[in-house]
Amino acid sequence: MSNDSDAVVFLSPTRLATYADCQRKFDHDYVKDVSTPDQNRLYLNQGRAYHETVEEVCNATDSDDPADVIHRRAVDIFDEKWNAHLDPDEYESDAHQAYQRAENRAAITSFFDPEDGDGIRHARQSVETEKWVECVHDGLGLHGYADNILRTEDGLHIIDYKRRLSGIITSYTAQYLEEHLAGERHEPGRVKNAFQTAAYIEGIRQSDLYEDGMDIRFSFYALFYETTAESTPDGFDLSVRGRSRETTGVYEEYYDTIWELIRDCHEGITSGDYKPDPFDLINKEACSDCDYKEMCPDYLAEEVRQ
Repeated sequence: MSNDSDAVVFLSPTRLATYADCQRKFDHDYVKDVSTPDQNRLYLNQGRAYHETVEEVCNATDSDDPADVIHRRAVDIFDEKWNAHLDPDEYESDAHQAYQRAENRAAITSFFDPEDGDGIRHARQSVETEKWVECVHDGLGLHGYADNILRTEDGLHIIDYKRRLSGIITSYTAQYLEEHLAGERHEPGRVKNAFQTAAYIEGIRQSDLYEDGMDIRFSFYALFYETTAESTPDGFDLSVRGRSRETTGVYEEYYDTIWELIRDCHEGITSGDYKPDPFDLINKEACSDCDYKEMCPDYLAEEVRQ
């Protein structure tokens, strides 16, 4: 299949990673479209609040804007986004709502700190946010939204904003990709990180932003990398610090493994193969936390056998 073929199927890193987690889970989630209770709505809405804050600040900022102006802009936009997306009635208590609002506001305040906040640089260097990208590699189509694209001295740096870095792939854990491919280890989270890195690096390389010779980098950025809370006479004082983790080197070192993983998942999805494999490992690592286990024939059959 050529890269220009109209028959190319485009899939997102999330869909591919769901299949890598469990083929039957993909079937329930994306094919049968089975609804499950949304128990993480508050955190999803918080994510919308800080993602949209970063996006709007970057879109409104020029490269020569003073740092204090960017900082004030960020705090004002965050307040608007929080009020738009978070309903106080959905919290268990006023104290719970107050704490989470303070934590998220502290993350934005730290990220856009006028003295040393990484967000100041991100805003000044940003050339496009929520960039829709598509790429075709050896007949395999990937697509998705890249949170922020920075222009650097050497090229472009893609940023994907996360809450934390726990479980995000590193140069020390990248070997688990090979073990997942071999069916010896279950690592859907790190596999997803690899899929995201591949999709966005190749997607930007095939986009209108790319110019010959540009260096393309990709990083996850955790806005809540470290949170410190101290009691005060009036309640609490929160300090939040962010941190970046670049995965460009992992992609380059494990390039063949990553694309073999992508091919396995891509072809499994497009062929309609939803039988969990290797089931023993999936059952051990994934079934207990799966929202679909009570309706899954594979899980129920295993329970009966036991």
